[in-house]
Amino acid sequence: MKTEIFSTMSRETIVKRMEGDHFDVLVIGGGITGSGIALDAATRGLKVALIERNDFASGTSSRSGKLIHGGLKYLQNFDFPVVKETGRERAIVYNNARHLVYPIKMNFPLVKKESYNLVTLKAGLTLYDRLAGVKKEERNTIYSKKTTLKREPLFNKDTVQGSGEYVEYRTDDSRLTMEVAKTAAEAGASVLNYAEMTEFLKDEQNQVKGVVARDHIGEQTFTITAKHIVNAAGPWVDKVRKKDRPIEGKYMVLAKGIHLVFQYRDLPVSSSIYFQHKGRMIAVIPIGDRTYVGSTESLYSQNMDDIHVNKSEVTYLLGCLHDMFPDVNLTEKDITSSWAGIRPLIGEQGKSPSELSRHDEIFESDTGLVTIAGGKLTGYRKMADRVLTHIEAKAGIHSNGTQTDTVKLSGGKFDSSEEMNLYARKLHGMYHDLKLTEEGIMNYVFRYGSNTEKLLHLISELDTTYTDKEERDVLAEVHYTIQHEMVASLTDFYDRRTSYLLFNLEKVKRSLPYVAKEMATILQWDRAKEEEERREMNYLITKAVTFKEA
Repeated sequence: MKTEIFSTMSRETIVKRMEGDHFDVLVIGGGITGSGIALDAATRGLKVALIERNDFASGTSSRSGKLIHGGLKYLQNFDFPVVKETGRERAIVYNNARHLVYPIKMNFPLVKKESYNLVTLKAGLTLYDRLAGVKKEERNTIYSKKTTLKREPLFNKDTVQGSGEYVEYRTDDSRLTMEVAKTAAEAGASVLNYAEMTEFLKDEQNQVKGVVARDHIGEQTFTITAKHIVNAAGPWVDKVRKKDRPIEGKYMVLAKGIHLVFQYRDLPVSSSIYFQHKGRMIAVIPIGDRTYVGSTESLYSQNMDDIHVNKSEVTYLLGCLHDMFPDVNLTEKDITSSWAGIRPLIGEQGKSPSELSRHDEIFESDTGLVTIAGGKLTGYRKMADRVLTHIEAKAGIHSNGTQTDTVKLSGGKFDSSEEMNLYARKLHGMYHDLKLTEEGIMNYVFRYGSNTEKLLHLISELDTTYTDKEERDVLAEVHYTIQHEMVASLTDFYDRRTSYLLFNLEKVKRSLPYVAKEMATILQWDRAKEEEERREMNYLITKAVTFKEA
């Protein structure tokens, strides 16, 4: 049987390869930034390894607002180059991962006493369309107060003065990250989750030449050597830097953001909405039978590995919603799930919190460790390009530069939405015996893309064993994600591969007993390990709807 290159069943092989090879580039961190660097390096023909101490996207990259922003909000700061770059990057990410990135109409209401009026909004959106290279059919439209309230009856009639509509792109951030890492593996990179860098190895000149890593699944320690080491650990970059040498100059300052999820019927907005509330931007995004809302922003200095949503943050967002939609009476009890995350901003001694940089920057220590910090989901490809360009300049390498603008991600083998629809219809016909709806198959295509047929094949194999169709389908996803997406825990599956934890908590509760049992069998967990996994999952279920006093 062919060994899968991105499977939990192949961990031993991957560890041996990492230990046996000498790499051109070793990346520490499996978020969107690290995964993007691994893909860029591999497609340039370099020998690459990537290790992540938890799961891919387990930090910031699964806790964003799940939007591939075109950079509209940067216009307020007259940051035109960023608007231009993010607009172009958004188009590239969309072309390379159509199953995970899709356009949505975004309604931007003009609110009394906020910073935009009809003239400035029209000017801003028109400039944005030009800078971001927005397609003709996706350019903005401005609506009067009367038309705005007709199009969105939930708006506050006393404060909303009109609106603009433009196109944003929604994504599944955790799956996008995983597919980038998987595509890097398909391009030849050695990639491993649950492998933590514990210390640096240095040569006689005190230059970093490798790391000691701890495999948390196989419970073994191994070493990896490389010519260049990149620290792309997101909010944890300073923890990694401290293992190299004391930090001087710029350092990470953490900003926390939260999102709340409601039943769509409780917040039935007509389209996605992006509104200003006392200067802060709040997004309201419908997705299937749910609507999610966020984000807040506050400085954070507590436990980075267990971030909670606080009651005060919930109260704040509920207040924003009440001001914008006064007839929608949402309370804490209406929240079906939530998430909290942190992003690293770049601080400097002697500068105030308002001067924190939201841009990405590259630092290099005198030991040769390259660190990339800051940045955003949309710009991951450009960040990777900047890191590789830095390494090539340092090593005197002359290459053709980044190739990733045309690399279709795993599952993204489509050139249009029509192709995706045709693929879903074809699968519906081929697998009609499974009694799956066309909508159900389309939902799988929006998750697994052009890899969906592999999943349907597994559902077909389990069909005669299970009378309960939901059990059959969920267990097929378990098998698929372990075999093809490096799932090694219940949280990998429920949170980052399927997002059921965020958008279908009821399904998590129903399926947890049989999913835990099936995973225990496949991954050979003993009873203690299975119980530990169940406990962790139950903790996360509770945490999603229980809010702490700050």
